[in-house]
Amino acid sequence: MMGLVQPLLRQSFASSGVYLLIIALSLAISATTALKFSNAQIQQAVFLQAAKMQAADLVLTDNVPISAQWKDLAKTEQLKQSEVTVFSSMAHTQDNFVMVNVKAIDADFPLRGELKVQPTQASISSGQVWLSQRSMDLLQVKIGDTLNIADAGFKVSAVIEKDNNQELGFSAFSPTVIISQQDIERTHAIQTGSRIDYRLLLAGEPNQLKKFEQQFKAHTPQGEGQHQHLQRETTDDDAASSSSLKLRKADDGNTRLMKPIQNLDTFLQLANILTILLCGIAIALSSQRYVQQNQDHIALMRCMGAGKAQILKAYLLLLLIIIGIAMLLGSGVGLALGYGLLQLMLQLIPHLELQFSLWEMLWGPLPVAIFTSAIVLLGFVLPSLSQLLNTPPIRVIRQQEKSVRSLWVMFVTGTLSLVVFSLVLTSNIMLSALVMGAMLLLSAVLFVMVWILLKSIKALKNRWSSYVRTPSQTALQITALALGLSLMTVLVVLRSDLLERWQQQLPAGTPNQFVYGLPPFEVDQFKQQLQAKGWNSTPLYPNVKGRLIAHNGTPFDPALVKTNNALKRELNLTQANQYPKDNLIVSGRANLTQAGEVSVEAKLAKGLGIQLGDQLTFSLPEGELQAKVVNLRQVEWESFSPNFFFIFAPQSMDENAGSYLGSFYVPPEQKSQLVALIQQFSNTVFIDVSLMLQEVKNLVNVLVQIITVLALLVSLSGFLVLMACINLLMDERKKEVALLRSFGSSKARLKNMMSLEIGLIGLIAGIVSCLFAEVMSAIVSQKMNLEPQLHFEIWLILPLLMLVLCALIGRYRLSYLSDIAPLQSLRELNQ
Repeated sequence: MMGLVQPLLRQSFASSGVYLLIIALSLAISATTALKFSNAQIQQAVFLQAAKMQAADLVLTDNVPISAQWKDLAKTEQLKQSEVTVFSSMAHTQDNFVMVNVKAIDADFPLRGELKVQPTQASISSGQVWLSQRSMDLLQVKIGDTLNIADAGFKVSAVIEKDNNQELGFSAFSPTVIISQQDIERTHAIQTGSRIDYRLLLAGEPNQLKKFEQQFKAHTPQGEGQHQHLQRETTDDDAASSSSLKLRKADDGNTRLMKPIQNLDTFLQLANILTILLCGIAIALSSQRYVQQNQDHIALMRCMGAGKAQILKAYLLLLLIIIGIAMLLGSGVGLALGYGLLQLMLQLIPHLELQFSLWEMLWGPLPVAIFTSAIVLLGFVLPSLSQLLNTPPIRVIRQQEKSVRSLWVMFVTGTLSLVVFSLVLTSNIMLSALVMGAMLLLSAVLFVMVWILLKSIKALKNRWSSYVRTPSQTALQITALALGLSLMTVLVVLRSDLLERWQQQLPAGTPNQFVYGLPPFEVDQFKQQLQAKGWNSTPLYPNVKGRLIAHNGTPFDPALVKTNNALKRELNLTQANQYPKDNLIVSGRANLTQAGEVSVEAKLAKGLGIQLGDQLTFSLPEGELQAKVVNLRQVEWESFSPNFFFIFAPQSMDENAGSYLGSFYVPPEQKSQLVALIQQFSNTVFIDVSLMLQEVKNLVNVLVQIITVLALLVSLSGFLVLMACINLLMDERKKEVALLRSFGSSKARLKNMMSLEIGLIGLIAGIVSCLFAEVMSAIVSQKMNLEPQLHFEIWLILPLLMLVLCALIGRYRLSYLSDIAPLQSLRELNQ
């Protein structure tokens, strides 16, 4: 057997096919290793970014003091702990009285993020108070002054410059003051009936947090649904005052912050899947080219008496050598690429906390990438080798076309290995299966369409028919070329869709101030003040408290009331003659024309079984209200504007029974003018969300840069697929060029003919890839909750780009054959 291996090895490395195969395998190993490792790091880093908003990885909340049971459990799991108590109270000096949000912290706060004060202090001491700038302005105090909170006096020792831990609901009254946990009791602010939020902040390693979460689920009666998300209705009062222990994770917090993170997670998974598929396709194409270039050598060995078993063993050993070389190259490049990718992200994205771990790469994604890459190689090579070994020598020498049966065997085994490759290397099985299924179905449909088109062109027997050699073979080449191109395009298209979505979410002038509890008799005066200052605002909506109690005259099931947050608490209801601008009517008529008509948020309607025409019963301060459902709305809860589950037609409710709410934008340089406005409307709550808004903007900027880096990595894999496809096209036309030259065809004619043929294949592949990309992006858009849309720019760019690119590459790659003697050209074909 060794006698066969040496000549095979020399012959293999004398041809170009083995080098592209080694490159494809190396890229598959390195790209998937680096991408899986960096994906895990990015997800962890972005999770930490989100955790900063709640100052911890996990937060236990209750309106009674947190039980020692959970503190002991956290200690057992070696989690860092910090206690925070939040309540509302009156802060006052001799001349000024202001309702403030008091946050009592301990020395370990915060566990994530940072709390910066000026002048700098390591921790707050008993008897001291730190104030936000708005608190300082409203109370008209300075450093060193004395401030009373309820019954206790405090010394103002610092101004809060930055506190990542921004409250997410409307109970988080602005302005904020911070005191020490030791001083809560002496304020006497907490009395029977007071609304207090007790929190136990926890931070640690992912496995520690997971164990704590599992223990919490196992020992709480609410188990699976222990956490009720902070109600996304903009006017929520943090949901309920009933005693309820809740566990909040970083990704259960503010939907405005977490929605982009969820989209990023899907994008990371998709980038991983596409890179894997592109590398797998590159391996498949390269391995087929390698086998084709070596079929004559196998035939010669068979003629010289070599047995099938000997040849098979020799080729398997040769493949192991190729895999070994690719493993060394891929591992080295993968480690370097993983390190370089993280360093690049640290340069581009200084907000992220990324760490390179050689051990995690060596024992994590690298072995799996090597194993699965080898599986794909064997899946595509072995069926072809088996077919060649079972063919009589005389038929191999004649290089007869492969049978349809052998092509199907190769397709099935190769596809199965590619599916295994994709599923093993991706953690999102559902998304992988969806993308793979759509890819296979589209490939089959488009192959048939292109084959029918080419067969029809060939049947015309005109000038264009001469450019169609074998319709089925050309259709397969076009489909493969289009598939590689489209997988790259999908990521570019989704990147632009995400950017557009995020830019729409955070346009210039996004409201950074909310006003809540504005008395009806002050609405006109408030509007005049905003107009005088030139501050853009959303409409002011009446806000009436009410409960949804019945559906079509039947009270809701008590079991449903217990589990649905919208049924077990008072809702904020409004009436208006126009909807918030980011609301979209998904069914029913848009206009609310008569009193007693109501528009319902679509997801809530689905959860409660509410349909168009149904009658809903609400309990209001003035009595019961019957309302007919006339439309369902899609609501962008992530927007920084007021939104509601229920919007009634004008005149349905008594607006004086409640208050008004809205949002407006204050330019940063004019924020000092807010103090006078707050003092003028002293009965109204003003909530500053500018810090939260800035955190979301920072995160979006981080995500934009992350997906750009990932798109470049996927494009590198896609470029290899395109080169592999074009190489196969070139190989098949080398013999034609040599034969036509030997029969006297001119160089210019050959160059023009081949350039046009390859260019037309590229054009058709470009058109097919656009269709591929549109369908695939629409499928993934649904998973990312993005509105599917057509991308006309790719229909203009891709076909023309592929026409020019393939024509130029074809002319360049084949022109050298036209410049040498025909006999020499024929001799070079099998080198």
